[in-house]
Amino acid sequence: MQRKLATWAATDPSLRIQRLLRLITQPEWLAEAARITLSSKGAHTPGVDGVNKTMLQARLAVELQILRDELLSGHYQP
Repeated sequence: MQRKLATWAATDPSLRIQRLLRLITQPEWLAEAARITLSSKGAHTPGVDGVNKTMLQARLAVELQILRDELLSGHYQP
C-alpha cells in the first residue's frame, strides 16, 4: 500500500490522498506495521509502560483493534 501511495503521488503531484486515516487504519495495514516494528532489534526492549515484545504478541489482535478504534474515534493518545 505504501508503494501504491508513493506511485500515485509521484505520477500526479496534484492528487490528494482522500480518507488517509481510513486507509492506514485498515487491519492489514496495522498488522503489517506491527510486524515490521516487532521484527526490529529495538522491539526486545520494553516500552515505557513495561510491555515487552512477548507480552504484546500475546495480545496483538486485541491491541491492534483498540489502536484502530482509538484512531478512528479521535481518542488516540501516544
